[in-house]
Amino acid sequence: MKLNKLSAIAAGELVGKEEIDIRGVAPVETAGAGDLVFVLEDKYLAPALSSPAAAVVAPLGAALRGKPGILVKNPRLALAQILPHFAPKPKLKPGVHKTAVVSAGARLGKRVTVGPFVYIGSGVEIGDETVIHPSVTIYDNVKIGKRVVIHAGARIGVDGYGFVWHENKYEKIPQIGTVVIEDDVELFANTCVARGTLGETRVGAGTKIDNLTHLAHNCRLGKHCAITALVGFAGSVTFGDHVSVGGMAGFNGHITIGENTVVMAKSGVTKDIPANSVVSGFPAVNHRDDLEIQASLRRLPEVIKKLKKAS
Repeated sequence: MKLNKLSAIAAGELVGKEEIDIRGVAPVETAGAGDLVFVLEDKYLAPALSSPAAAVVAPLGAALRGKPGILVKNPRLALAQILPHFAPKPKLKPGVHKTAVVSAGARLGKRVTVGPFVYIGSGVEIGDETVIHPSVTIYDNVKIGKRVVIHAGARIGVDGYGFVWHENKYEKIPQIGTVVIEDDVELFANTCVARGTLGETRVGAGTKIDNLTHLAHNCRLGKHCAITALVGFAGSVTFGDHVSVGGMAGFNGHITIGENTVVMAKSGVTKDIPANSVVSGFPAVNHRDDLEIQASLRRLPEVIKKLKKAS
C-alpha cells in the first residue's frame, strides 16, 4: 500500500516520498525494507530512523532526518487504524457451533457468534453482534449487551463467595442476583465475573477487562474502564467512568474509586479513592507520595549503617 494512502487512513502529516510502497508493519528490531515502523515512545525514534524500515509513524513534531514517514497526534491510535489493512482478522461466521450448548430459555440477538464448547444457561439474554469464543460458560439469567466480545475460558455469572460461620461450619449464602454486561465490553481469556448476592454485578459500556481478572459479587464498573491482567476485586467495589488499573492490583470490598483515576500495577487499594487520582503502593496512596516512600526505604540501609557507626 502506498504511504500516502496510509497517511490518509491515519489523518496524518505525510513526510517524504508519498508514493513509496509499504508491504508490512514490523517492530523496529526486525524491520526490513518495505516495512512500516511505529514510534510509540520517544526512546524508539532513533532506532526507528536508523533501521532498514521504509518509513516510520511518529508523533507530530518529530524530526525524521530524511526518513519518509507519517506524523500523527497519537501513534498508538494510528497503529489501530493501519494494522487491519495488513493483517485483517478472519471474519467469524455468525451462528452457534455444533458443540455449544444453548439452553432452551436463552435468547440470542441477531448475528451472534457462539464458538465451540460454549455453555449458555437458561434465561440468558445476549445482544446483537456479540462474539463468544470457545469454552466460555455463561450461567443462568445473565444479560449481555450488543457487540460484546468474550474470549476463551471466561466464566460469567458464577456464584459470589458468600458464607456465614454457624455452629462450627460455613453456611452458604444463596447467590440469587445477576450479572449485566453492557454494550461494547470486551472480556479476555479466563476472566471470572461473579453474580450479585442480591441485585447485580455490572460492567459498564466499553469497558475492557484483561486475562485472569476476578470481578466479585455486586461490583459495579463504570463506562470505558481499562483493567489489565490478574486484577482481583472483593465484593461491592464501585468504579466511576474511565478508571484505568495496572496488572496485579487488588481492591478491598465496599470501596468506591472515582472517575478518571489511574491505579498503578500491584497496588493494594484499601479505601475510597477520589476522582482524578493517580495511586500506587500497598496500601495505595498518591503516586508521588509512594515514590517518596520507596526512595526513603532504599536509603534506609545506609542510614542504619551511619547510625551504628555514630553509636
